[in-house]
Amino acid sequence: MQNILLAAGLGERSEGKKLLLPYKNQSIIAHSVEQSLKAGLHTIVVTGFRNVEIEAELARFSNQDLIVTYNESYATGQGSSTLCGARLLNAGEDFFISLADMPLLEARHYLYLSAAWKTADGLRPVHQGRVGHPVLLKAFFKEIILQQEQTFTMRSLLSSYTIQKCSVDDEAYVYDIDTLHSYEQLLGRS
Repeated sequence: MQNILLAAGLGERSEGKKLLLPYKNQSIIAHSVEQSLKAGLHTIVVTGFRNVEIEAELARFSNQDLIVTYNESYATGQGSSTLCGARLLNAGEDFFISLADMPLLEARHYLYLSAAWKTADGLRPVHQGRVGHPVLLKAFFKEIILQQEQTFTMRSLLSSYTIQKCSVDDEAYVYDIDTLHSYEQLLGRS
């Protein structure tokens, strides 16, 4: 399986720092990539804002299972980054779409969702009523995504398909770092 890991946003509420903040002896972006690779996922990281620094953080992971690509239209939103990543997906393989600012996600979380998936077009984790990430999608979504405008949203796109909701007890699927305060809370948990 494969994973589009979105790491292109402006991160305005964290002063643009969130992906480069330290977590577990590395940056948040490095932790996110490491966990995706540990799950055995061919990983496509889509960068944008601060791409040079993010790419430098990921240089140590350079291998055949990691592709780092730059979305020059990153300021238009996640839709453009999802499009950018979808262009590099292997045809015929199911895939995740995940967010790089979710540091509690580990390899086991991806594996759990893979095992829980039944026959629906996709799967989304739900924790205490909150829909989370990563999203797991059938391979055919690659072509559907590639037909979208840069400003599309996955929420709107997925509303036309059968998406399995997977109830999860672990808040890792909904916990993200959007502000420096949420980062301080993360450190307080350790």
